[in-house]
Amino acid sequence: MRKALLVISAIVLLSALAQLFFAGYFHFQNTIEAQHEAGVFHVMNGQYVLRYSALLAAIVAAIARMGARTIWLAAGIFLLSWVQLFIFIIGGMLTGSSEDFITPAGSWVVSIHPLTGLLMIFMSYWLFTRARAAALNPQPLPPKAAASDASASSSAA
Repeated sequence: MRKALLVISAIVLLSALAQLFFAGYFHFQNTIEAQHEAGVFHVMNGQYVLRYSALLAAIVAAIARMGARTIWLAAGIFLLSWVQLFIFIIGGMLTGSSEDFITPAGSWVVSIHPLTGLLMIFMSYWLFTRARAAALNPQPLPPKAAASDASASSSAA
């Protein structure tokens, strides 16, 4: 299960890094129509690939008994993906902004979006390093199982 977590956490990290690329790709388009078409990559990757691979990582981390910190790290990425979405929804509702008309207050609220995105990239890197360390280091046997293995090897000798 720890190797599965390593693969899933690599997908989470690559998806988080792809989000940064897709945001740049979206931003540097020449026309509004091209921006809308390019924005689909950023939206779909963030709402589906990143979000649900982080959820899967949290589930696999729990099954692999990786510890509360690792489980909450993966769950935190999942929760932050929802925060990313709600920044736009709640920010628009509180400031009167819309896609067609952005108020100065709306710009300030939506400016939180790239900061939480960077936090998600760092968190996905931390998750990947924890998963890699766990996959490379063999898991020790519980004390009861280790005692039974030692008695079995001494009786065989």
